[in-house]
This record gives sequence, structure tokens and C-alpha cells, in this order.
Amino acid sequence: MKNILKKLLILAFISISLSTAVMTVSYASQVVTPNFVPSLIPKPSTLPGPEASEQTNTSTRQLLVDKILPRFAVGMIGMTGGFALLMIVIGGVRYVTAYGNDEAAGKGKTQIIYGIVGMIVALLAYTAVTAITNIRIDNNTTAPTTQTQPATK
Repeated sequence: MKNILKKLLILAFISISLSTAVMTVSYASQVVTPNFVPSLIPKPSTLPGPEASEQTNTSTRQLLVDKILPRFAVGMIGMTGGFALLMIVIGGVRYVTAYGNDEAAGKGKTQIIYGIVGMIVALLAYTAVTAITNIRIDNNTTAPTTQTQPATK
């Protein structure tokens, strides 16, 4: 039982260390390269939305999309990761204080597993949000469209 607890604590420590390292490296890469130009995705002319000339000004919408929403998403993901860490700690306490009660020990193990899964989901969500916010959509180029001619009688 002590070996299992040691393994769980080591696993929790490793996962916390790795998540901290990943977040530090990603933050450092953003700080070191402030002139990073993300990949360009052309907007086809068949899609609705404002044209390139209408999007040149820096409006409140642009501020919301570029700055506020990504920071909000990362903050929510951080809170989710913190909640998952709290659940891991609470599950560990429940497991340690089971005192031979198999049902309480099983609930503690389940809570630890769910906490670890929540931590992994939070890390994957952070990766997805970071990848999506680094994509820049370029409206200057248009994709070729197919147009059909009406049939003449």
C-alpha cells in the first residue's frame, strides 16, 4: 500500500513538473520571438464575412479576438488544471485515510485517476488554444471558385 502511494505521488509530481516545464517553454518562446508571423490561411470569396478592406482597422472586435479571448481561455484552462490538481490531492488524502476500508480506498483511487485525466485534458486544451490562436487568416488572397453558366434554350 505504501508502494502504491509512493508511485502515485511520484506520478503526480512528474505530471506537475512536466506541465510547468511545458508552460514555461511555451511562454519563453513567445517572449523571445515577438515578431513571430503565424501561417496564413486565405479566406475564400464564397464565405460570408467582412472583406479585407473592412478588417484593416483595429477595432474592439479585433482586440477581443486577438487579446481578450485567448487570455480568458488560457485562464480557464489554468483554473481547470488547478481544480484537477486539487482533486488529485483530495483523492490522495481519501486513499491514505481509508484505514483498510476497501470502498473508501477505491473511491480515493478513482478520484486520483479522474484528477490525472483532468490534468491531461487541461494540458491538451492549452495546446489546442495556443495552436489555434497562432493561426492568422489572410483575407487578401481569394481561392478559385467554380461558377456555372445557366443553360440556354
